[in-house]
Amino acid sequence: MKSIAIVSLCLPLFAAVPTMAEEGMSNVPVDGLHGSIGIGVGVRPAYEGADERKTRLAPNINLFYGDRFFLTGMTAGANLWRHTTAQGLKINAGPLLALRHERDEDDNDALAGLGDIDRSLDAGAFIRFRKDGWQARADIRKDVTNGDGGATVNFSAGYGMPVSQNLHLRANLETTWASAAYMNTFYGIDATQSANSGIAQYTAGSGFKHVGASLAANYAISREWVGFASLRATQLIGDVADSPIVTTFGSKNQVAATVGIKYRF
Repeated sequence: MKSIAIVSLCLPLFAAVPTMAEEGMSNVPVDGLHGSIGIGVGVRPAYEGADERKTRLAPNINLFYGDRFFLTGMTAGANLWRHTTAQGLKINAGPLLALRHERDEDDNDALAGLGDIDRSLDAGAFIRFRKDGWQARADIRKDVTNGDGGATVNFSAGYGMPVSQNLHLRANLETTWASAAYMNTFYGIDATQSANSGIAQYTAGSGFKHVGASLAANYAISREWVGFASLRATQLIGDVADSPIVTTFGSKNQVAATVGIKYRF
């Protein structure tokens, strides 16, 4: 448990507003440690489902060791299985660890009386497909440190292309399925929470929780310095969209944006 606590304390230093231009692997095989380190200013909902947004500084960390190990945002993993088909489709798969955000009832007035949700560590696996500028990815994650916090299965697909010598864009579509345990951890209202908050009890079932799209841009200022920006819009669906903290006190439409600068090596 001591090692888990250390991981939980360290990984937030690498958290960032997601930029889909970089998704967990280096595109060009390079020996040794390489990647980028930066800082951005992000605007995102106070909690997933909120209609109030907060502005925060967010480190932007994308580290790779060779073409096997990676640490991007709050996700670390290893490409243990790699294959290229005769048609040029590159497939990578392996294990991953991901830090799951906490939620404090002080984050927003709508959460008062619902209690805090502790940060936890998810473990799972991923598979990724790439060909030319196209990319698709799926992963499964299960809470392993915070009781039965549930599991998620995440899907994304997108296309990236250079617009000019210095500018690269990537568009992405995404969705997430979540177990009933996950849904009720973040969106359910049990008897105790109802009594403390005055919000009616609500039980959520498993299912898809959102669909979304994002656009990310990287602009090379010099060989080492890169400016980045991203815009992500999601719509909460299913039992998540019907939760009182969304329908009554929040919004099913969620928007997040970030802009910053990073140093690559």
